[in-house]
Amino acid sequence: MKFNGSAKQQKWASEILDRANLTETQIDNLLRYAGPTMHAQGIMDATIVIENRSDLARYADSLGEFLDLTPEGKHAVAERAVGQLRQVAKNHLN
Repeated sequence: MKFNGSAKQQKWASEILDRANLTETQIDNLLRYAGPTMHAQGIMDATIVIENRSDLARYADSLGEFLDLTPEGKHAVAERAVGQLRQVAKNHLN
């Protein structure tokens, strides 16, 4: 597994990934999320790993569920996420 990011980020991401004890499916979910080119090269985004270190396995599982959705299902999830983001922004502006 390779990581994109600074040398320091790569070191942290590698340590986090080792401790996370992910299954092959979970690792594949993270790689698939990065896109086909990075997936084929086995490169994982160090920032995603670092930002989700508190529960990397659950994050990888949720990615797998999202990636398996139909295009319509992905669109529905995106619409819900935008709605929630708008609500948070509205709450902070008031």
